Amino acid sequence: MGRLTSMQWPKTTLLDLLEDAEASPKDTFDIVHLELKSGRSYVIAVVHGEPDQVDEVAEVLENLKQKLEGV
Repeated sequence: MGRLTSMQWPKTTLLDLLEDAEASPKDTFDIVHLELKSGRSYVIAVVHGEPDQVDEVAEVLENLKQKLEGV
């Protein structure tokens, strides 16, 4: 089970995620898909590790964001 999926949703805050990443010596790549009360979906991804690894993932996500915004 990933770090995000083991958290207490919807009680977890952004501060909880940041503190968890700060305290963890392990690299993390985790995604959680939540359904909101409105029926819409919400996806949270956490990537935590060395800058060269995280930068690659951030670049892929930024490219995906630009493609989706262009639709």
